[in-house]
Amino acid sequence: MDPFMGSGTTAIEAVRYANSVHGVEVDPYARLIASVATQKYSEDEIGKISFLVSEIGRAFEHQSLYDDLKPRLANIEYWFGDENFSDLLKLKSAIFELTDEGKVREFLLAAFGDIIRACSKAERQSLKPYISKKYEKKPKRVLDEFLRIASKYIDAVSESQKHKSDGIVWEGFDATNFDVSTSVDLAITSPPYINAMDYTRCIKLESAWIGTADDDAIKTVRNAQLGERVRRNREVREDFVYSISRQHLGELETIDEARFKTAVVFFDDMRRNMEAVFRALRPGGFYYIIIGNSRIRGVDVPTHQVIAEIAGQLGYKWDKYFLYRIRDHRTSIPRGDRGGKIEFEHALGLMKP
Repeated sequence: MDPFMGSGTTAIEAVRYANSVHGVEVDPYARLIASVATQKYSEDEIGKISFLVSEIGRAFEHQSLYDDLKPRLANIEYWFGDENFSDLLKLKSAIFELTDEGKVREFLLAAFGDIIRACSKAERQSLKPYISKKYEKKPKRVLDEFLRIASKYIDAVSESQKHKSDGIVWEGFDATNFDVSTSVDLAITSPPYINAMDYTRCIKLESAWIGTADDDAIKTVRNAQLGERVRRNREVREDFVYSISRQHLGELETIDEARFKTAVVFFDDMRRNMEAVFRALRPGGFYYIIIGNSRIRGVDVPTHQVIAEIAGQLGYKWDKYFLYRIRDHRTSIPRGDRGGKIEFEHALGLMKP
């Protein structure tokens, strides 16, 4: 299982080998992508999808626009040229006209979501939606990009019948409070970081076009994400979380009490997550947590060590540990000497006795 499933990177590998794959994820767009990427598709379903992609390409020029399918996000037009905005609405209208709710529509919407950034003015190599004035971008043509991406998606699922599992068993939306339908042998996750990047902002264009988010929904999902400063007002009831936090980042409390509280609540949220995973694991099961350390107001925060010590308080045994250098920071825009990069990620191997 992955309690911070995201778009399903772990699950895509796991469905090949695991008897069942379980996930928790708060963001509905990420859940859609993960579900599409991990399901089994029959030859008939793949044939139907291929036919519909061809049909969309053939009928695209004369497709009617459905105004009720426009994204409900303030200032959405800012990110798109007029022609591409109209063509995106035309493409979405075609998908809804030709399909019913279900697996096939979800597949086509996932492919549709994958072209949004490329067809926008936003820089593709920056996680945040950002229009660079210095490095001009030429948006892709909508139909051409959709046909290219849909073909790749079809190729990607062409051998999905060989998967041992059929998709993800969703166990909830809240990674800090869930129960699973069966005990699991292995949990693997990469939770958000303290002072996390605003993931909802990163995918807000895609979410809005797919129809999984508007301004209110984006705010709700953002406030539920670990590491968000809005969560700092939540009560922390476990004294050992405060004690371990002060031991490792007491200097931050004297410099910036508010950010210290944000960090403490993050660690308490991770405490709650590890309790939920502990309940889900069978005896002898493992929980691997991959996390990067943070630097807040000039104070180094050994996130992996704090999490490991909290895990010890919960009954986990620290089984394995390694770190690796992050080689791809997903941006082609020079950053100069500005900070924010996390150079290493730490992998904690925790065992339930």
